[in-house]
Amino acid sequence: MQESDRDWGAFTSVLGQPEFSALNIDCVAVGRSLTRNHSVQVQEILFVRGELHEDSATLSSHCASLVAVWGAMREPSMLDLGDCTCVGRRVLFGEPKLGRRFAIHALPLCTESAIFTVLSSTSRWTDGAAQKLVGKLANEASQSYRQLQLPRREASQASQSFDWYVFTQREVDILKLLARGMSNKQIARELGSSPNTVRNQVHSVFRKAGVANRTELALRASLLPAG
Repeated sequence: MQESDRDWGAFTSVLGQPEFSALNIDCVAVGRSLTRNHSVQVQEILFVRGELHEDSATLSSHCASLVAVWGAMREPSMLDLGDCTCVGRRVLFGEPKLGRRFAIHALPLCTESAIFTVLSSTSRWTDGAAQKLVGKLANEASQSYRQLQLPRREASQASQSFDWYVFTQREVDILKLLARGMSNKQIARELGSSPNTVRNQVHSVFRKAGVANRTELALRASLLPAG
């Protein structure tokens, strides 16, 4: 997997700082994940440096497991996964069994989507430096990712923007509540309406917005300019 650090700015600058080198980190990955019903799916690996795994599917699988751990902790975390079986270590260094440690942190992009950062090393981390660094990198990754979306928003403003004129005022209210992750029952309570009425209005919102479910709606709404 090739490194893709174009325009990552402040994020890549951290990778050259002494605090990064001191931890002897041999792999950094940033990606987007989707978390739904206690399951995690890695949507995209956005940045990789020092790839050690056989292929992108292996990396995605590892990252999904780590994001699941983060989902339970919701804070920068370190894990010791024991013996390393990464092909890079086996082939390049002839070291079939090394203790490998990971640090993981993520920040939500919307209700069910997050951007995560993973650090990996065979060095022993004991003083919390890895958790502090991965937290800092996750913040930088989130900011860099959002900045990278700006040209895309400007280039496709017409297609990404909702045609607000096709929605009734009540549908606009429902759309905003859906984007906040509310269920039909919660929306019904919020608006003083019946769940059946809200269900029908939600289907209308999906149809007019051109989406199939809440996740697509939230992701699309997250791409809209603030305001």
